[in-house]
Amino acid sequence: MFSHARRPFDTDVQVRIWLGGMPFDFCATQAAARAFCSEWQLKRWEAVEMPTRPLCDVRLLPRLPCEQLFGDPTA
Repeated sequence: MFSHARRPFDTDVQVRIWLGGMPFDFCATQAAARAFCSEWQLKRWEAVEMPTRPLCDVRLLPRLPCEQLFGDPTA
C-alpha cells in the first residue's frame, strides 16, 4: 500500500494545464509534477507546463487531482 504523506524535501511547484486554450493551475510536489508532465506528453496534444516563476503563492492553488498517482511509489 502506498503512503501518501509528502516528503519534507519535496517542495510544491505550479503546474499549468492548457485545455482548449484555457489554463488550469494546480500545485503538486516536484516529483509528482515531473512524472505528470512526462506522462501527459506521451498521451496528450494539449500543453502542460511548470512555470519557473509562479503567478501566485502555490499554496493558494488547488492540488493536482490524483497527485498521489504521479508521486514516488516508494514514499
